[in-house]
Amino acid sequence: MTDTVHPSVPARLPIGSAGGVAFDVVAWGPAQADVDLSVACMFERELGDAGMRGGLLALDRALGGQLGRLRAAGAFRAQPLETLLVTTPPPGLAPRAVLVIGMGDPGALDGELLRRATRVALREAVRFGAGSMAFAPSVLDAGHTDNAALDMQVVMLDGMLGALRAEHMLAEAGLAGAPALRQCSFDVGAPRLQAAGQAFARAFAHLSGNYFA
Repeated sequence: MTDTVHPSVPARLPIGSAGGVAFDVVAWGPAQADVDLSVACMFERELGDAGMRGGLLALDRALGGQLGRLRAAGAFRAQPLETLLVTTPPPGLAPRAVLVIGMGDPGALDGELLRRATRVALREAVRFGAGSMAFAPSVLDAGHTDNAALDMQVVMLDGMLGALRAEHMLAEAGLAGAPALRQCSFDVGAPRLQAAGQAFARAFAHLSGNYFA
């Protein structure tokens, strides 16, 4: 029997709502995210070549080690914005599908790449027809421990909101259907939940008016 990886009651903090989508932060990892599409980032390697850790390692194990095997074989190199879509995850995995976004060399990470990754994540969620999605930047999992200079909450929300506005503009122009997306969660470790929630809420209050009245 396969053990489920659903958390019982994950802690969740709201960020705000825009464009028909409620944003929040949730204390879970990409393997435990109970959503239509769980998005995780993955680098070409980890800093110090220490190997995967944290939520990304849990996701790899839940997928039978296939992420590590694909990367090692060069089939998925995790180059910047390269994507890998798992549409039939194994039984017991919480998300209905998993998207992995490549982030390239961990030593070259900057805020703009992270912003572009969130844009890709939201656009792919809309293309997939997801009603709910979760996003894990996997920066800590790659060995990045001091990320203050990245201004992560601001750049991730800016990417998400900008991509969401573009999808609504396409729909308003009659060039695409309206996005089905209604919930977007950012994965965070439980010890960082309160601080991350406050940082995301501040960023959302500052940014949301730039994209949605």
